[in-house]
Formats: sequence, C-alpha cells, structure tokens
Amino acid sequence: MASITGKTDLYLIPGDPVTNVRLPRMFNAVFERCGIDAVMVPVQVRARDFAVWLKASFLGHNVRGMLIAPPHKPLAVDLLDGCGLFARVAGSVNIVRRTKSGELEGDLFDGEGIVGALDWFGIPFRGQRVLILGAGVSAAAIGVSLAEGGGDDGARHIAFYDPAAGKAAGTAARIDAAFDAEVVAAPSADPSGYDLVINATQVGLHGEEALPCDVTRMAPHAAVFDILLRGQPTPLVRAARARGLQAQPGFEMLIQQMAHYFDYFDLPQAAALVREDAGFLRQIIYPAELQAEIAQAPRGRQG
Repeated sequence: MASITGKTDLYLIPGDPVTNVRLPRMFNAVFERCGIDAVMVPVQVRARDFAVWLKASFLGHNVRGMLIAPPHKPLAVDLLDGCGLFARVAGSVNIVRRTKSGELEGDLFDGEGIVGALDWFGIPFRGQRVLILGAGVSAAAIGVSLAEGGGDDGARHIAFYDPAAGKAAGTAARIDAAFDAEVVAAPSADPSGYDLVINATQVGLHGEEALPCDVTRMAPHAAVFDILLRGQPTPLVRAARARGLQAQPGFEMLIQQMAHYFDYFDLPQAAALVREDAGFLRQIIYPAELQAEIAQAPRGRQG
C-alpha cells in the first residue's frame, strides 16, 4: 500500500462487527493498481452511535465516501438527504457519498451484485421463477434487482419465504408495487416449481448442517445461489451440487458490485479497470480451495 499522507482520500466502511469485512482489501488493491491516493478503512460503530457518527465523519474534508456494512444498512436510509430508487424500495443503503453541494446521498448495489454474478455464471433468471429464502435487507435488495433485471426484462415470478410472520409479505408488497414482475410471499420453503433458489438466510453460516430448503424437490434444471460468504461451500451448495445442479457461493456478488461502487464515487479509472479484468480481485476474495474451481467456471453475459 502506498504511503498515507495529508492528501490521501479516505473511504470508510462502518459495521458491527467489522472483523470479517473483505471490501477494504479489494478497494485498496484497486487504488494501488490505479495509482489513486486513497485508502479504505473499516470502522466498528455501534448501532446506537451510528446516526451521530455518520454525520460527524463527513465533517472530515478528505472523507470521500462510505460503504455501509451490517447492521447499519437500513439505519442509513433516514439519515441521508436523498437515496436511489432501489434503496428506497428495499429500505436499505450500502453506499454513501457527499455531493458537491454538501448533501449526503446513498444507494444500494447489493442487487446489482447478484444480477452480475448470475450473468457471470450463466445462471438464467430473466423470465424465470425465483424463490428467495429470507426476506430481510439482503433479500429485499436481491428481489428489487431481479425484478428490474439489470436493464433487461426481469424475473417473471419472485417469491419470498421467511418463517417470521408477515415479513415476506411486507417485502414482496413493496417490490410488487414498484416493478412489473409478479412478487409474492411463498407459503413455504418448498423449492419445487422454481428455476432458481437464492439463499438469503443465515442458515449454513456457522457450519451447521441444516438446509434452508429441501433440494431433493428442486427441478433437474434449477440452480442455487447462496449469498453467504463464510462457511462455503455451505451444506446447501454441497447438497445441490451432489444432485448435479449448478450451485454457487456468494463471493462473486462482491466482485460484480465493485465497478458500480467506483462509478458512484466518480472514479472512472478504477471502474474501467475492474470491468476489464477483475481476476486479481477474485484471487483476493475467493478462498484458496475455490481458486481452481472459479478459474473454470462457465462465463455468461459478463467476463
């Protein structure tokens, strides 16, 4: 990493905890390759302090922007002067910048991450039936982008399942009102009849062998995407692959968000570098045991 001076731009990533955040390594690798005098630093901030901390941090003139880590993504929405459509519908923000007029605005690129990842792996979702397991912040962001389709036609039918009463129905209603796709709450986690199943729950995060759905009921052509970053390959991914289904972990979501982040921060050189070749970022983010596998992964619409 280049020397940090008084001219270095600062990007922050607040969360609680922040011990496992991966984006600083990725951002700093891009900054170094592009010769950009900037650094990203994780900051542990408690939820009760987040509102004050967010406003105060931007008083630093060399603080150019933030990425927001859990559990602060939904908290940031009401603290900003404005935010994008996806952030408003999903009720969550994962990036914040200061405008030239001094206002704070944010947006949400979690969904673009999964659209890009599905395209990169060649997993179809446009015009398909998709089951999203979970209805929290990440699930809502995914649903928004699958409904919008990344600029193309989106998924034909999106169903959310969450065991918490009313949670899936509320998330589905917000997205259904904003987009043309049919978005509903599923009565159960039964994956039969769906073309794609996305796990946006914490099941499998801590190494437990439980599955968020019964993969034996999935259609032979169906695919699985598990957004978890720890514990991969999770029991869900392993079980789906054992049936011969395509099943992928969530690492590629981070890769596919990177160019969007740099565009938002008005760093076109960095965005162009990542779009041209993100292989060095995959070497950073993917575990060593998955490096050979990802090198042979099928490519879809994006390289």
